This record gives sequence, C-alpha cells and structure tokens, in this order.
Amino acid sequence: MMTPDAESMMQRFKLQPDLFADKLSRLKLLGCNIAPDHASLTTVNVWRNHAFEPIISLVKPFFSYAGMAMDFRLSDYDDSLMFSARKPADIELLWLDSSRYLEQTSFPEWLAWLQDRLQTLRADSIAPIIIATWIPAGIDSREITKLVDSLSEVYFADIGRLCADADATLLDRRTEKVAGTALSSSAQLLIARTLACHWFAAAILPPIKAIALDLDNTLHSGVLGEEGFDRVLLTDGHLKLQSFIKSLHDRGVFLALVSRNEAADVRELFTKRSDYPLGLDDFSVTEISWGDKASAIQRIAESLLIGTDSILFVDDNPGELAAVKSQIPDIHSIHASQTANQTKRAIEYYPGLWRWKIEIDDSKRIADLRASNQRQLQLATSPDPRDYFRSLEVKLIIRVNKPEHMGRLADLCGKTNQFNLALRRFSQTELMKKKENKNGCVVGVQLKDRLSDSGIVAVIVAERAGLQLKIEEICISCRALGRQLEDIMILETIRSMPVFAEVTEVLFQMSRGPRNGPAIEWLSGTVRAQNKQDPLQPGWHKVPADIISGFKPNRDVSITREL
Repeated sequence: MMTPDAESMMQRFKLQPDLFADKLSRLKLLGCNIAPDHASLTTVNVWRNHAFEPIISLVKPFFSYAGMAMDFRLSDYDDSLMFSARKPADIELLWLDSSRYLEQTSFPEWLAWLQDRLQTLRADSIAPIIIATWIPAGIDSREITKLVDSLSEVYFADIGRLCADADATLLDRRTEKVAGTALSSSAQLLIARTLACHWFAAAILPPIKAIALDLDNTLHSGVLGEEGFDRVLLTDGHLKLQSFIKSLHDRGVFLALVSRNEAADVRELFTKRSDYPLGLDDFSVTEISWGDKASAIQRIAESLLIGTDSILFVDDNPGELAAVKSQIPDIHSIHASQTANQTKRAIEYYPGLWRWKIEIDDSKRIADLRASNQRQLQLATSPDPRDYFRSLEVKLIIRVNKPEHMGRLADLCGKTNQFNLALRRFSQTELMKKKENKNGCVVGVQLKDRLSDSGIVAVIVAERAGLQLKIEEICISCRALGRQLEDIMILETIRSMPVFAEVTEVLFQMSRGPRNGPAIEWLSGTVRAQNKQDPLQPGWHKVPADIISGFKPNRDVSITREL
C-alpha cells in the first residue's frame, strides 16, 4: 500500500505534462488541482503599479507542485513605491510596468530613484526583494543588474529577457485597460511558471544538491540489458536532456546513477557510446545493482554527505518512484516522460534547482568530494596518521566581516547538514545587519590543502554583550568534517574576532535538530559536559574566555587572517 506522500506524488506526476509543456495552456493550468503537502504559508508583499491578479490564478498550481502555499498581499496601485502600511513578509515583490516611468523620465534618473526605493525597503525588511519588470529595447539591462547586485538579497526578474528567450510576445496594449496590465497572455503564462519554480523558489527554498538518475528509458530510449549498448536510442530529446544535466554538473550539482543493470554493461555503454554527452565520470556516485533503489539512494546521500531531502530522483517507472517515496518521504521526485524534452523541462523547472547566483564555491563541490575520497584512501593506507595530516599542508583563511562573502555564508547557514549548532538560518540580509552592528561579527573560513581548495566551508556569527561574547551560530560544511579541524576552525576564528577582546565568557547557542549531532558533540566536549546521562539541553552554554585564549592550534596548519 502506498503512503499518503507517495499517493500525493503520483497525483503530481499526472499534471507534469500540463505544468511543463513547451506551450503552456491557460485552460489546463486553471484546471489543475493540487493540494500542497505540509505547506507552510508564505506571505508575499506585492508592491505594484499594474495588475498582478491575472498571475495569481495561473501561478497557484506551480506553487502547489512546489509544496508552497502563498498569501499575496496586494498594495494599491502606487507608482511612488511608498511601501505604506508594510507588514512583515517572507518575500517583497516589486511588480512594475517600467514604461509608466520611462515615458516621463530618463533611464538613469529612474534607476537612481529605484535605488533609493530599494534601499528604503531593504532597511525596513529582511525578506528577499524581487523586482519583476522589463527594460525597453535599446536600454542596457545590465545597469539594473549592477544595481541589484550592490544590495543584499535583491534580485532582478527580467520579464523582457524571459519572453525574448521563449520567443513570446511581451506586451499586448489592446487588452491593457481590461486586464489592468500590458503583459500579453503568453507572457503571463511564462511568468507564472518561472515566478514559482525559479524566482520565488530560489529565494526561499533550500537548494537541490544532487540528481539521482535512472538509466533505461530516462537517459536514453530502450533497455540496455535487452537491446545492448549499440541499440538503445539517443533521441534528439535525450541528447538535449543529457546535455542539460551535464550543465548542472558543471555548476556544482552532484549527479548519481541508480540503475537496475549489470555494472559491466553500463561501463561498456558509457565507454563505447561517444555520442552521449554524459560520461560515467560525471556521476559522483553510481549504484548499479538489482537491489532496491531506496537503499541505493540512502547510500548515495551518505557518500555525498547530504540529506535525502536535497536529492531529486528521476525515473520512468512510477512504481519505483512510489516505492522510494514510501521509504524516503523527503525525497524529491520526477517521473521521466516518454518524451525526453518534457523530462528536461520538468528538471529545469524543478523548484530549488535553479539559483539566482552561482557562487564560486558551488563549482568546487564535486572536485572537493573526489579529493575527500582520495584523502580517506590515503589515510587508511598511511602508517602514521599524524604524518599524513602534516603532508596535507592544510591552510585556513579566516575572513572577518567581508561583505562579498555574505551570500556564501548565508548558504551555509541555510544548510541542513550535520554541523549546524543553533539552527538559526541567518539570511544574507541578517548577516549584513549583524556585520554593520559595532558589537556584531560574521566570519567565514576558507579551507585549502594540497588536494583541493574547498572554498569557504564555515561561518561563525557572534555579538558582544558587555563582557560576554554570544556565539549565535556555527555552521561547518560536511565536506570539511573528518579532518580533525573543528577545534582550530571554531576556536581560532572566535579568537580572531575583534569583539573577542577583553570578554570574560563566551556563550554558545545550541538547538537540537534531526541531523546536528556532531555539532552538539563538539560543544559537549568544549564545555566539558560529556556525561551521556546528562546531555546538553538546548539554550546557551558558557565557556570561560581564557580557554579559547589559551587554545594552541596545530602548528602544521597554516592560518591567515583577513580582518
């Protein structure tokens, strides 16, 4: 018997052809009925100078598919963007018809005014801000991109670019008076899907970190074991699908292969099919066996050091998808269609996969995992572990209050990994505000060794209160664990903070979550509360400042500070 989660998933699969069609149908979208699973209500302030109502009815099935329930608070039409009677929200959306301004003023003047309005809203709200508009032909839209990039968690949803890429008509002035907006019907359909699946999802949902892919009738047409490597078909759609998946790999999304086949047959396929964009080396993990796929995906998560809630599973067999969902309720799933182009669009628009920005450290993730496997192999065969760690030539770079890294540090705070002490989930805007507080401090730690540059792998957020320093969050990427570096990354970083000077106590905030046991175990050792009969309770835990002041780091680790 299928679980309720699996039954709900199957209902979603039935609507994939309508939601991810090449040409969206207004009638079919309005007929979609999906009840969002376990959805908490997301509130959106919509600041507008033209109608948003036509989008609301179209966007609902996409939000439901994403597991989100939305509450749109529509402002009155207001070209001045005064943000009157603003209430706290999860997202601030500026829904603007730019032509209403540019008919009256020049683009540079409008941009300067818009900057003032965005700064005003940013000062009053910690929510992500999305400005959705279009720039007339002949004006360089990169100027507005530069503007939003200069502000914390402000994003430009370029409606004009969206329509141009889809070869869709942007405006229809004939219906403007009736509809309240100049956006064409085809533009509204595109915006609805992109708003829910890309723009909003990227602003508030945890990212998808890995895609676990079936092989037969998913990455090609046919069954390898029955037809042989030279007879399975790489259709034009499958070619595009594989190319798109490879592009995800190139920007740091893990790929895993989960296939019921003989391993030798799969190796032969990828060796001899030179027309395949994907190679076997593109998969960070391969699970090729006749065992159940739920167990295989659990092993994939363990190998990648991520949770199963960060994995998107793609398979052509609904029964297989249901079986996995029944055993792993938090897995994300897509039913691979017989039409590979539709599978490509379903992956392309899967909520949480598209990101507003690709951080440099994202692209390092796959190479770093490969290096981690190499470290473990070398450690296991090393006669002296201390000599081995010395040979790694570990380097730590401690960066204090660096605004250019706040996006990456916010990503670390949002992760559901094993070393997240307080589970505070600081946003980029909150980190920027903390940095600007004279008593606050936000520090990122970059990790390198002779095998790889792991990038920024840790963040510590602190605020001084009198003679106490409160550590409000410590997050360390799982990729950095297992190298015996936790003490030096945390204690040396705290000691490097300007706000640490002259404090007498350091307080660590701790919350218990489903996967942060390693962080709590580290804190237990630090506060000398290792008695298993008396485990640490959530809350604040004191450590005398002189313990941290007297910490002696491993001399084999090179430490650089950027204050």
